[in-house]
Amino acid sequence: MQKLSFLIFGTLLALTSCTKETPIANVDCSTVTFSNVIFPIFEQNCNLSGCHGGNTYNGTFTSYNNIKTIVNNGQLRSTVLDFRTMPQGGSLTSEQLGQIQCWLDDGAPQ
Repeated sequence: MQKLSFLIFGTLLALTSCTKETPIANVDCSTVTFSNVIFPIFEQNCNLSGCHGGNTYNGTFTSYNNIKTIVNNGQLRSTVLDFRTMPQGGSLTSEQLGQIQCWLDDGAPQ
């Protein structure tokens, strides 16, 4: 019985440690601009072939206007900040998440 308890405890510990999310950093929002901070994040992590780099049904991240459309329908905030389902195959850093949150909270200015 004791071995079973250790096995269950170990399994639960392993499962919970694998789901830890990257925290959103508190960043200086005054330094966050679309051209110098936000677009490079999207260009490096999202604007890729097979993702949001071309004509995809999920929208493209090739220009401010295209990204703003995804911001306006709420999809960007929900997939990047709320549910963290994007980018696929990796995650953004704590600082990048904070920068995106600042930009969105400021109305996603160009």
